[in-house]
Amino acid sequence: MATDDFIMRTLNLTPDQVLFISTVIVNQIMIIHIQLKSLPGITCPFCGGPVKIKDYSHHSYNHLDIAGTPSRIDWKRRRYVCKDCGRSFSEGNPFGPERFRQSYAVLKSVAVDLRNIHYSFWDIAQKHHISTALVQMYADSFLRVPRQPLSDNLGIDEIHSKMAKYGGSYLCTITDNRHRSLLEVLPNRSKRTLSRYFEQIPLSERNKVRYVTIDLWEPYKDVAHKYFKNCRVAADPFHVVKNLYDGFSRLRVDIMNQCAYESPEYYLLKHWHSLLEDDRDLDNEPKYNGYFRQKMNYRNLYDMLLDINSDLTRAYQLKEKYRRFNKTCSFEEAPEQLDELIKEFEEADLYCYRNFTELMKNWRTEIINSFERPYDDRKQSNALTEGLNQKLRQLLSIANGFANFERFRARAIYCLNDHVFYSLTHTLTSSKREGKKRGPYKKDKPILKDDPDNSVDTMTDDTDGDD
Repeated sequence: MATDDFIMRTLNLTPDQVLFISTVIVNQIMIIHIQLKSLPGITCPFCGGPVKIKDYSHHSYNHLDIAGTPSRIDWKRRRYVCKDCGRSFSEGNPFGPERFRQSYAVLKSVAVDLRNIHYSFWDIAQKHHISTALVQMYADSFLRVPRQPLSDNLGIDEIHSKMAKYGGSYLCTITDNRHRSLLEVLPNRSKRTLSRYFEQIPLSERNKVRYVTIDLWEPYKDVAHKYFKNCRVAADPFHVVKNLYDGFSRLRVDIMNQCAYESPEYYLLKHWHSLLEDDRDLDNEPKYNGYFRQKMNYRNLYDMLLDINSDLTRAYQLKEKYRRFNKTCSFEEAPEQLDELIKEFEEADLYCYRNFTELMKNWRTEIINSFERPYDDRKQSNALTEGLNQKLRQLLSIANGFANFERFRARAIYCLNDHVFYSLTHTLTSSKREGKKRGPYKKDKPILKDDPDNSVDTMTDDTDGDD
């Protein structure tokens, strides 16, 4: 029948392998009863002697949905006995690992879904009609993620999480900027944690690192200079410019608060400050402005903003000059132009830029290094690391948070590194944290061996082994 042929294809079987197959739907579950043909020339795997059929046993495997209907394999399995040595054994198993309750297709589908950051463990469990605890156990067993080799261009950043250890609030992420993948997640961003991690890496591998991009966290710079002797450390341009914008916004708010409420100056600084912060076409078509009761375009409002205060005008000019430098300067010209900017900021002596001026002096070398373009005509930045961190936040959000750091680390690297693969194993392990011991309790309902929703995946197969 066409239906039987379709089902055999989903089981990765051919008609010449199947002796009998039938389907029946029980409690909205498609039960696939199947028996395989006996292979010719079977001999005893222990002594090589002739064998005969001893008996049959039934094995159930939870399988993928077929046409939207949950399915289960009910396999009638032969058991042979050797005529010479008397030892018994079962026929080969094409459906799933021994002692497992899930088919190979289900295990593969679970492993593939674990790579999708938009799926929580609960989502995967619901899709495959198994328990969340079992999916977590599969993740612990199939996703064994060793330390990844260092790239010649690393990015180091952090992500806020309650999983952070040793009194910290942030996890540290290390990325491969060249191949655009996640290399490692550390339980803390402290200098001590980073030092312990990099000390375990051979010196020959660390000496291959040429570039390290970081934000403005001082321990990152210290660790990079200590463990990567041949690298150039680059400060992320976004964090530098953000510090500049924070200073400008502080001045703008202070001036606004000194103006009379609902005055033209207050109105402009409150509602139109974006004209001094964003790139816009100022010569747009004039529109009616309800406050001034006349048609005005962005250029009119922009000019009025700059006439409010001389310090605001000077701060705006310096901000724009640094932005042009950040966008257009070359690596060769960066040292001279940055020194000129530092001098101009110092001469302006605006209180809102004092921290930024010190930042430019303290991070001068790292800012200059960010203008180097080693490949793909891209400046050195932590943009990739920030992007991967955003995906990690999505993973945390969808899962409603993680409590197990090792499980999170393995899945995060598996999701965000194409060079990490899953490996189906015949034994299961769990990285579950040890908690308080449970008290005695009585089971209201025994677990049936043919229950596809049974999460006890390590059940013994009574038909395997010696007689």
